[in-house]
Amino acid sequence: MATRPTRELTLTGLSAVGGNVRGRGLTAVEGVRFVGSCARAVASMPRSVRHVFGRVLVMQVRFTAVDAMPIIAGLALLIGALVIAQAHAQAVRFGFTEALGELLATIIVRELGPLFAAIIVVARSGTAIASELATSRVMGEITALEALGVDPVQYFVIPRLVGCAISVALLALYFDALAIFSGLLVTSGLQGLSPADYLESLRLGMSMWDGVFVAIKGAIFGLVTALVCCWAGLRAARTAAAIPQSVTRGVVTAMVLVFTISALFTVVQTLWM
Repeated sequence: MATRPTRELTLTGLSAVGGNVRGRGLTAVEGVRFVGSCARAVASMPRSVRHVFGRVLVMQVRFTAVDAMPIIAGLALLIGALVIAQAHAQAVRFGFTEALGELLATIIVRELGPLFAAIIVVARSGTAIASELATSRVMGEITALEALGVDPVQYFVIPRLVGCAISVALLALYFDALAIFSGLLVTSGLQGLSPADYLESLRLGMSMWDGVFVAIKGAIFGLVTALVCCWAGLRAARTAAAIPQSVTRGVVTAMVLVFTISALFTVVQTLWM
């Protein structure tokens, strides 16, 4: 008699797990369909939408990149000063000052620059994109566009994808430049390292391909952030409570994907080198 409740609890637990797996599978399928709809929208974009595309693209780049520059600058100067000062101090302590440039290139340029730029964009632009599209869905603007024969993906999504990809790539390079400059000031002013030695260590530890790698990494971060947040906003339900839910879903998912992609980049780069 005692085994019947246990069996029922087991079946209930298995049913809950199965329902969760099924829900996640359906969400993944919806995500793949959304990516396909974006690719189809790019291939079939009419000439009448291109003017609107350019205007929305410029506005997205201005909000995502230009308006975020003061935040990125403050963070880059602070992070660059702290990380580079500590790296130089440990390099002098353990006697591997010749590897300082490689440490800076690895920690600041290749890793922290694109990652911090993406985090700022997710926090600012990701929330704005998800809330804007969710509000448009709740207020019926998406339905009105579809009734007029306008593809919402072409009108709302594609300009934001391109704008965020360009913005994060530029912000990552901007972060790296300011962080390196901050390290130059700290090491020359507080730790006695001449600017020539500092720049020489960077020259030995970096190459022109590092800038290309940072730009590509930042562009992928921006593309993924905009894609996830647009998808979360467009799939919102027609209720007011769906707006904050869509924002939370999009921002959390985008943040997880950014860190996952960053880890994959690190693994691939380690194996490549």
